[in-house]
This record gives sequence, structure tokens and C-alpha cells, in this order.
Amino acid sequence: MVTVTETLSSSIQYLQAESLKNQELQVIFDPQARAEYLDLQLSIDGLSHIKENPEAAYCFISLTNTPSSLKRIVQERQQLLIKILNNAGLTAYDPATAPYSPDTNLTSNPDEVYLVDSSKIAGSRYFVGHNLLPSSGQGIEEEKAKNLIRIPVVLMDRNIRVSRMQPSRSIYLEYFDFQAQRNEFVKVFKFLRQFEPGVGFHRGISVLLGFSKDGAIVNLQDAVYEQFPDLRYTYDGTKPTSQLEIQNPEIFG
Repeated sequence: MVTVTETLSSSIQYLQAESLKNQELQVIFDPQARAEYLDLQLSIDGLSHIKENPEAAYCFISLTNTPSSLKRIVQERQQLLIKILNNAGLTAYDPATAPYSPDTNLTSNPDEVYLVDSSKIAGSRYFVGHNLLPSSGQGIEEEKAKNLIRIPVVLMDRNIRVSRMQPSRSIYLEYFDFQAQRNEFVKVFKFLRQFEPGVGFHRGISVLLGFSKDGAIVNLQDAVYEQFPDLRYTYDGTKPTSQLEIQNPEIFG
């Protein structure tokens, strides 16, 4: 009996051999190998019953530690993002409106929340949201999306510097006015819908690949940057970070 692991190993070996023919862009997981890998990964996580919806997006958002003075701004951008995704033909899941939101539920335990959010990420092809504020929960979600080979699109405000600890195999885009540029982002997601995701190496760096129906294989972030050069993200260490203030220092003892 051939196991999922043996099949996956065989597929990887074949793809690695094929990739040697093209040192510029090396394919490790094409859509078929990705599907085999996901079968194994989801079974390990107890999520074998979850099926990926290629037209759905998980919209991550910073909630637990967001100051009340910033919460309205974060939520407004989240709502606009959901409208953008809808206009691009994608359905969006908003954790802020879920039964497990820390704004409405403080009794569910971490195991339950982790399992639910993991299942929502696994059920959506896209993982999209704004990186504005420090949030360990958001970072865990982003790594989860990377490991499950979603299509992560992380939106950066051009005026705000965030942590340089940013996972690879993600598409980072920046904006100066999210409202004014909303139509550009609709076009981005319509463009991304042409591709099936995969994994490979581009010039020795692990990247998210896109496989189009006509057989083209691209570095998906570079393809987006070529189509939408004004949205290319560039890290700038001179920009200010969002300053958060501890309101209850007494809890430190």
C-alpha cells in the first residue's frame, strides 16, 4: 500500500529533478504536489474534513491588544478590504465578527480558538489583511497561512514602519491611501485569481509560485509587482512605528 507520505516524497523528488532544468525558477510544489502535501498537513492538524474554497479569503485583523483609540481605524480598513474582495469575486471571513472575537467572547479557551481559526485559514485560498500594529496572534496566523500554502497578501501603510520579521512566500503591498486606491486592489485580486498557488525557489530564495491555466509559472509576488509597480512594498527603517501605551502597568507587579 502506497502512503500519502510516499506519494508526496516521490512527487517532490520528481519536481526537484525537473527544476534543475531551470536554475532561475525552481518548482518544488506544483498544484498536484501541493494538494498531496495539504492532505498530509491537514491530517496532522486534525483538519482533514476541511476543504479549500479557491474563492474565499481569511481577513486577519489585530484585535486583542488594539487600543480603543485605533480600533475604529483598523475596523474601517477591514470593512473596506472586505468590499474590495467582494468586488473581485471573493468571499471574506472577518474574525472580528466571529463568535470567538476577543471583543465579544472572553470564555473560549486557546485550543478552541486556535482550532477554529486554523480551520478558517485552511478553508480559504487567500489570507489577506493589514499589518499596522504589533500582534502575536496575527503573526501565528500568517505562519499558518504560509505553511498551508495559501496566497497571503499583506497590506502595508506607507507611513508606518512595522517589524522586519515578515514571513517569506507572501505578497507584500503598500498603499498611501487605501480608500483612494481601492480599485487598484480590486484589480490585484482579480489578477491573482488566474493562478493556482505552489512553492519553489527563485534565485535561491523560497517563493510563492503561481501556475496559470495556460501553463505559465511565475514568482507570484514579482508578477504582481510587474503588473502593479505602484504597490510594491519597500521596507524603510526611518519611518515611525505605531506607538502603543500601557494603560495598566500595575499588572507587571
